[in-house]
Amino acid sequence: MYELIYRSLAAEDITNDDIEDILNESREFNARHDITGCLLFFNNEFVQILEGDKGIIKGLFDKIRKDSRHTDVMLLNEDEKEERIFNNWTMAYYNVNDSKAGETERLLFIRNFIITADISEKPTHAVRLFWHVAKELVSPWSLGDV
Repeated sequence: MYELIYRSLAAEDITNDDIEDILNESREFNARHDITGCLLFFNNEFVQILEGDKGIIKGLFDKIRKDSRHTDVMLLNEDEKEERIFNNWTMAYYNVNDSKAGETERLLFIRNFIITADISEKPTHAVRLFWHVAKELVSPWSLGDV
């Protein structure tokens, strides 16, 4: 089993439709290729962890780097591991910037996400790094800092 984590900046002209396209493409590709992971998009930044076959993940990451919907793609970690952590997630996502969601709902989601980051199992460096970066990304927006 292979895992890879990266972060990037969304293109300045990215739209909600672009995000939906990314999710749909990711979920379809990941389901076909037995890839699991988690994608966080918040405040125009992406952080993603992928796990699966090394060759498929490396090929996918090459495509991700070339995707014009984001820039400054930075590989944070890659490594072999024994088992999946995001076993049932082909791609998890929640739109915290959804204009239909009220401010209270958005803040509760962020607070719950931070709690999840704190209590989630972190058996590998990449998983620890994913949750650290994800928490760092949303923490300034938590209830205590607004």
